[in-house]
Amino acid sequence: MVRIGLRVAAIAILALIAALVFGWLRLVPVSLVLVGSTYALYLAVDDAAVDSAAPAFAAGLFLAAELGYWSLEERDKVRTEAGEALRRVAIVAALAVGALVLGGGLLAVADAVRTRGLTVDLVGATAAATALLGVAFFARRTESKL
Repeated sequence: MVRIGLRVAAIAILALIAALVFGWLRLVPVSLVLVGSTYALYLAVDDAAVDSAAPAFAAGLFLAAELGYWSLEERDKVRTEAGEALRRVAIVAALAVGALVLGGGLLAVADAVRTRGLTVDLVGATAAATALLGVAFFARRTESKL
């Protein structure tokens, strides 16, 4: 399985390099899908309970996509305002950290759901009630505007 994963990862890297060198936008998501599906297949075959590296992997895929598309945009040599690149770096970094935190949170929730007990049931019931209240609030708000 590892040999196949390494070969697919090598193909994905070559696809990303080809996308960046030749300016082929469509190869960027193809390369990321290849890497992501290889990782997912590894987790499925390995039958891992919860992989704590998954949020970092997701943030890495996000960064690869953003930086890949950004480098393709730079081929056009469009003039931007001074400091635009630094603002974009800050935004991309913040979004990557957000993806890491969100992924970690989802991983913690998924791990908690696997465990059984009264606490998990109460958290689930509270979340369901909160969702219903939100739907009712927005439905009522929309109805009053009509």
